[in-house]
Amino acid sequence: MKIHPYKKIIAAASITSLLLGAPACTDLDTEIYDRADANEFPTSVQELRSIIGSTYAELRGFYDPVSVLNEATSDEMVVPTRGPDWYDNASWQQMARHEWTPVSPGQINGSWEWAYRVIAKANINLVALNTTQLDISDADRATLAAELKTARAYAYFWLIDMFGSVPLITEDTPPGNPSQSPRSEVFAFIEKDLKDALPNLSEGKGTEFYGRFTKGAANTLLAKLYLNAEVYTGTARWQDAIAATDAVINSSTGYSLNPDFLSNFAVNNAANPATYNENIFTIPYDKILATGMNWQMRTLHYAQGGAYGLSGNPWNGFATRADFYNTFPENDKRRAIWLVGPQKDNQGNIIQFTDAVDNKSKQLIFTPEISSLEKAFGNEGVRNVKYEVQKNNNRTDQDNDFVAFRFSDVLLMKAEALVRSGNSGDAIDLVNQVRQRAGVANLGAVTLDDILAERGRELTWEGWRRNDLIRFGKWEDAWQFKNNSDVNRRLFPIPATQLSSNPNLKQNPGY
Repeated sequence: MKIHPYKKIIAAASITSLLLGAPACTDLDTEIYDRADANEFPTSVQELRSIIGSTYAELRGFYDPVSVLNEATSDEMVVPTRGPDWYDNASWQQMARHEWTPVSPGQINGSWEWAYRVIAKANINLVALNTTQLDISDADRATLAAELKTARAYAYFWLIDMFGSVPLITEDTPPGNPSQSPRSEVFAFIEKDLKDALPNLSEGKGTEFYGRFTKGAANTLLAKLYLNAEVYTGTARWQDAIAATDAVINSSTGYSLNPDFLSNFAVNNAANPATYNENIFTIPYDKILATGMNWQMRTLHYAQGGAYGLSGNPWNGFATRADFYNTFPENDKRRAIWLVGPQKDNQGNIIQFTDAVDNKSKQLIFTPEISSLEKAFGNEGVRNVKYEVQKNNNRTDQDNDFVAFRFSDVLLMKAEALVRSGNSGDAIDLVNQVRQRAGVANLGAVTLDDILAERGRELTWEGWRRNDLIRFGKWEDAWQFKNNSDVNRRLFPIPATQLSSNPNLKQNPGY
């Protein structure tokens, strides 16, 4: 197996992080700095790059729980209980119905802890970078610091998106239990960190910059921040969102749409130069050295392992609702991300399975309709193979890298900001660029509803659906298995574990 160079850095960082000591993020005790004496470590440039790689290594936790939570609570992913499987103390049903609590599902606390692990690592690395005497140029030091600040901003973005007002912890924060900072204050901090970082970030794509925060990634994150500014602060920033997307679109890096949509998510997406044009920021995974990408196990049926040459049986969980699947036109090339209808083995025969719900032998024919959230049949629900299934794989994890930012998203963000600014005419071409690659007809006019629908088809299961539905005012709407939900559900609760650890935290309204 050929390992991408940056995956080697990430893997080495996982070992180095043990030397630093894992930050205790179940409480927000900023004395974690005492557990990693930045004045004594690192002692070489190689060690310095390795510990900065440890911050990047923490990003692997984004897929699960953060992305999974943001999708499984939306209309485009559902995880029904199938016989004895996928009940998990009703946590998946809580997500589907918007009935979560400060205690359950565990992905809520997991998302909080993931973000503060990234922040803690970034803060420790920044201290080391600024206090260690090393033979490193000022330019290289500034670039590494800029990447760390962007990683920290990425974590804080998800914190204010999911929880609202959160503790703001930097490398200069004194020890003790921090209080929450207003959402608008954390917004301003993210904006400043990104603006401070941008001049020193690298401009480019390809192997050297793969899996690293660059100017393109920082400007994309800045665009995300401005696009959601009205939700986060009460004040719209559409023109700033347009400017940030323009910085990506017009950059000398030369981002563009990859003609082959699915290759962006292929097993070897790190090795395909065409993906560098579209995948602006990617979180590297490796099935041996940097694990955690197990998308295929979550969605494929138990009986499909043999058809793909897998050594173990998949888990038959993640699916989508019929209403969402039906938003894809018949001629939309992106329908290829879904498995629907008869599923065959390697000899071309329809796979047979015994359903755990009614104990009957059936043909494995995936149906868009899901009859029940509590007792779904094993073949119900369309499955998602957007990330290519790695065939003949003897491990649970795969080598596909998770795509966090894509150029098509940038085009759709600019289109949305233009429409919201009253300039729908200039938005049409941007939306049509995405539609043309998908093989569907151009739009003659574009509305916000058109853009939300296009974002759904283009960015399915990439972690953005909850964020989009809230911004478009659709989050409280009823859909299958969910009634109209309370506006307070736009934020997740502060996890009970965090409240008990830090008496200065206050619960979000409605919980």
